[in-house]
Amino acid sequence: MTLLDTLSESTNKWEEWDRIKQERYGKKYEIVLGDEAPRIGSGFRIVYVKEGRKWAYMTSHSGDPDVRERKVRKRFRLKRWKEIEASHERYLKRNDPDEVARKLSRKRYRRVSKNT
Repeated sequence: MTLLDTLSESTNKWEEWDRIKQERYGKKYEIVLGDEAPRIGSGFRIVYVKEGRKWAYMTSHSGDPDVRERKVRKRFRLKRWKEIEASHERYLKRNDPDEVARKLSRKRYRRVSKNT
């Protein structure tokens, strides 16, 4: 078995796990959390969210979906989840690599033009 075969099997396993998690726990989000879900943690997290009529259930689960010890859940009111989601969208927009590069290039151009 070559390294390429091992990587291929590993990738297939992770894709299968991701599919199972999305079926069980809802839509996958790569999100930046503050102190909204202390049991899950703060910072960049990969979570799954299933929205109901009144509640949104956030699940953080690493590794094999059949191992339940790694699963951490948090329940939010739907209104609160929408606020978190909007906050994350603002974060992504503010930290868009293309936009940041464009702002930096404008600042450099201004500095050069002021000095000349």
